[in-house]
Amino acid sequence: MLKKTTKACLPVILIILILLEGACAVENGSEVLNSSEILEASVRVTSFMEKNQRLPETITVRNSTLDPASYTYALSRALTGSATVKVISPGTPPLNIRRISGTFTRSKCLEIASKLRDFTATHNRCPSTISYSGGTVDFYNTVYLLSKTGAWKYSKGGMPGKVNIKTPIPRVAYRLDSNTVDLRIKSITLKLKRTRKVMDATLRKMKLTGNRNTLLRLQARYRSLNSTFTSLQKQLRYYRDLKNSPWYVPASLRVYLKTTAHCSVTDPNIVYLARELSENTTYATGDSIFRWVRDSIDYSFYYRTRYGATGTLKYRTGNCVDQAHLLVALARTSGIPARYVRGYCKFISGNWHSHVWVQIWIRGRGWVTADTTHTINTLGCVRNWDRNASKVKETLREYSL
Repeated sequence: MLKKTTKACLPVILIILILLEGACAVENGSEVLNSSEILEASVRVTSFMEKNQRLPETITVRNSTLDPASYTYALSRALTGSATVKVISPGTPPLNIRRISGTFTRSKCLEIASKLRDFTATHNRCPSTISYSGGTVDFYNTVYLLSKTGAWKYSKGGMPGKVNIKTPIPRVAYRLDSNTVDLRIKSITLKLKRTRKVMDATLRKMKLTGNRNTLLRLQARYRSLNSTFTSLQKQLRYYRDLKNSPWYVPASLRVYLKTTAHCSVTDPNIVYLARELSENTTYATGDSIFRWVRDSIDYSFYYRTRYGATGTLKYRTGNCVDQAHLLVALARTSGIPARYVRGYCKFISGNWHSHVWVQIWIRGRGWVTADTTHTINTLGCVRNWDRNASKVKETLREYSL
């Protein structure tokens, strides 16, 4: 009798289990994900960041599409013991990337995950930086650190004893390193001359020898040298063709690619943004950078430098000098020469003021004027002051005031 009752109850139990499973998928209108699904996604995020050296725009977990903030919060919950995680949409913080190269112990990884989890749950936004017992870590590196931790846990079934990280972001955003091109051309040309010299000597020995075995050995050597010579010629053509690229910068202009006062070309936040703004051509990239600074940085009136390129990007405001610092830094970081121009300008208001703006060098166009201080300006065209009446006082590689 008991067996019959048990069998009769089985279909009902199965139905209840199915309903419970469906209930676990949605909680108060929000999807709930399993920790294993989130940990599986961390494998893909780790691989993406190491390959592309940036954050992914979206992360797919089951049928949900998460932004980096939503994903990182869910991952922090999964790493700190939650079996399921309710999907939320916290605000993504502005990036304040710091270059990190070091080792994080298991306890520090869990501490960082816990602090991000608690802060996000309380404030409904991810923190831009997290202070922990070992120092401070920014959001970008937190995403990478927790993703590497999650990837290990997913593949090994437990937390790692330590996690080594090196911030996955390049030193600069160059499409083409002109110095490397020149050095490769010089090196290959020298190798060609040396190879040609040895080939000629081998050919002379071939003509003079009367020994068949020696002749066969010399012929094999000559064929090998000739193959090397042909390969070097192909390499030389490749690098010489790169000199015709719009991204190639003549040696005389490379001083306008270097870091100067208030203008760091290796600041990780500037490098990250420059790579995001990069287009297929130098002009399109220059225009993209120009429009971003013009439209994203509010104009503030004050004298001289206050923030520099790094601070202007962080605070999103600046006078003509600080906007010029940021524009120059983004251009140079992208491999586009840029310089400062100082002048005395007659503005559309009728007033005369000292003013600073930028020129960027575009192959085939030369130095192109770029003044981001007014929305009516475009790359190469200034409308908020009279170019004919105004006077250029000097062009500068560095503006330190």
